[in-house]
Amino acid sequence: MALGGCGQICKWIVILFNILLILAGMALLAAGVYLQFSAITLEELKTKHFIFMVGLCIAIGVVILITASVGDYGSCSENKSALSVYCSLLVLLAAAAAIGGGVAFVNNKEFSGHVAEFYATIYAQYLIKGDMIRAFILKLFHNAFDCCGLGGVVQTVIGVTNICPKQSSILGLSYSTSSSCLPVITSQLEASTVLTFFMVIAGILIMVVVCAGFIYQQLSRPVVASPPYIPLSPTPLSPSSYTICSTTTSPPAYTTVAEKV
Repeated sequence: MALGGCGQICKWIVILFNILLILAGMALLAAGVYLQFSAITLEELKTKHFIFMVGLCIAIGVVILITASVGDYGSCSENKSALSVYCSLLVLLAAAAAIGGGVAFVNNKEFSGHVAEFYATIYAQYLIKGDMIRAFILKLFHNAFDCCGLGGVVQTVIGVTNICPKQSSILGLSYSTSSSCLPVITSQLEASTVLTFFMVIAGILIMVVVCAGFIYQQLSRPVVASPPYIPLSPTPLSPSSYTICSTTTSPPAYTTVAEKV
């Protein structure tokens, strides 16, 4: 059944959301797999925080890709079964985001400590590997928290100020003017901020569930059959409209033999 105007709008919203979801899932999966296999030679720097976060990125990336693929198939082909599965997966993701936000809110100090430890591990690995992926991840932290590495003189001696948001130079020697990231991360990751972040994600997922559910509802509407065609009977003509074309002829006269005689 063809979708109406609102159904078409919801369909394109779901399709665009799934495209963004696929890009996010591919980024998480690729980053997690790269960090996992590129750290084989850095066994001493593979902390439990690093292993947990990398495994979480891979798992979330796989789930997001599966969910987005099912959603794109259901919305593009207008398949009700695929849309119902898609809505179920989105509800589970929204519930997981809400529960994760609640747990992080209650255990905010432990959560911020895990994030800081993960940053410290990535930073130590970057000092050895110097690869672009770890540099990109560190820049995300630096721009989000306005910090850089260890900060101070140590940062200048190590010579990795090119990934710092704030830097200056004296006599051609670059140095970072940013604060150390470890204390900044633990202090700025407040419970309310963490909870708001997870609730926003859950809210976006619920909005997409509403759009997908509206598409499913429109596809489930019964098809109204058109009434059967009944040929109209001709209008009876009045007697005056008939034209009498027949002529009356008298029967031939027969003469008998007796009359002739």
